This record gives sequence, C-alpha cells and structure tokens, in this order.
Amino acid sequence: MGSMSTPRSYEIAIKETKLFNEGGAMHSNGNLIKPLGEKLDEYMLKLGYSNSQALGILVQILTQGKVRVDFRDFNERLELVDESDLCDRVQAVALFEEHLLSKQSGENLDDQDNPTQRVIVQTPRPSPPGH
Repeated sequence: MGSMSTPRSYEIAIKETKLFNEGGAMHSNGNLIKPLGEKLDEYMLKLGYSNSQALGILVQILTQGKVRVDFRDFNERLELVDESDLCDRVQAVALFEEHLLSKQSGENLDDQDNPTQRVIVQTPRPSPPGH
C-alpha cells in the first residue's frame, strides 16, 4: 500500500468561535482558525461523537458555510474561511469517508488478536428550557 496523502479535510480552514453563556449574556473568547479535519477529530476522539453526529456537522458546514454546535455551558460557531470550499452533500460525504479511512489506515485490520468492537455512545438528551 502506498503512502496516503493528507485528507482534504485537513486542507479546509474553518473559523471557530466559542460563545459562553454568562448570566444570560453570550461572551466570545475570540476566533481560532484550524483545519476542519482537526475539529472532526476533536469531536469524535475527545467528545465521543458518533460518525453520524460528526457527519451531520461536516455536511452542514460544507453545504451551508457555517454550523452552530450547542453544548451545556457554551456553543461553538464554525464557519468556512474560504467559501470556495463549499460543496454539495455527496462531495461532503465523500470527504468525510476519506477522513475516516485516513484514521483507519494506521491500524492493522488483519489483527485477529484484537478484534474490532462496536461501541455505541448515546449523548444525554438536553433538558427542556427552564429546567
């Protein structure tokens, strides 16, 4: 197998803005510019997002140019830095699949002593407003 090139997800720059809810007012900590692939890794590896959750975020940002991801104490706004990176849903899904394959390429898929396990992580349901 030849060496894999860097997935396109790492070539797409996004602007990340975190907004914190402080006493009902939203405050930003400024903007960060980072590769989209790095953000996907953060959601999937650090936060345990499922492939379908990460795919939904990726499709939204690549087809609409921006997405907001809500967390309990803050939300993140992600925007494409360059609008020429906009694409249709089919292209976005292909880019996501390429990103996933790049993550698996480092693993030995023929390792019989370490079978792949399926882990399903459910995110907590948000509580209704006012509770």
